[in-house]
Amino acid sequence: MSSNTKIAGRLHDMVRQYNRKLAADAMLQLVLGMAFCSLTFGFVFWVAWFSSSLFLRNLGLHAWQFGAVFSGLFIVVAVWSAWSRVDPLADLQPLSEREQLHRLVSLAVGLTYFSPRHVTAGAAVMLLGGPASIFQALGIWAHRLRANDAIIAEASSLLAASDPQCPIEKIHEIASAVLLKRLGLIKVVPNGESHALTLTEKGRKTLGNLAK
Repeated sequence: MSSNTKIAGRLHDMVRQYNRKLAADAMLQLVLGMAFCSLTFGFVFWVAWFSSSLFLRNLGLHAWQFGAVFSGLFIVVAVWSAWSRVDPLADLQPLSEREQLHRLVSLAVGLTYFSPRHVTAGAAVMLLGGPASIFQALGIWAHRLRANDAIIAEASSLLAASDPQCPIEKIHEIASAVLLKRLGLIKVVPNGESHALTLTEKGRKTLGNLAK
């Protein structure tokens, strides 16, 4: 078996392992996001249903219908905000000295003091948590390695050529260099007025193991 064939086989294995790890991370984020969405918007639906059954009987809607419309509106806003990467805590300032004093006095007399701005931001974080986690899962999966046989073959040659160095001018396929970089097998180093690729410690160990 040729050296490049053994390297290609090892790269195929590393790509599969890398993608399996990404898939596991994406699945975890997806499950957590869906579970959080179910709890959060289920609570919103229950609050709307309960309020409608007690106070909003004149709307001409059944309680479950109002709950569905109300929670659906929250879902749409939360999904759009998560997609737009809205950060509810971006402009949130810490409690002022006066607010902290009011809080301490309220606690001392057995009352509860809260800042409406901080409560609103906290509620927004709760609502965005589920959709944001789902979008994060999709983003993780979108960054999986895509490597066909041609890219793997070119990456095998490039990995061998990077010992000790391969000038970047000699790279024929950028995708192969990106693949090796994401696998942590090569790094970019200065080479005169240009740059070159060389093996990382992981890359040297990989080639060393294949040579045995």
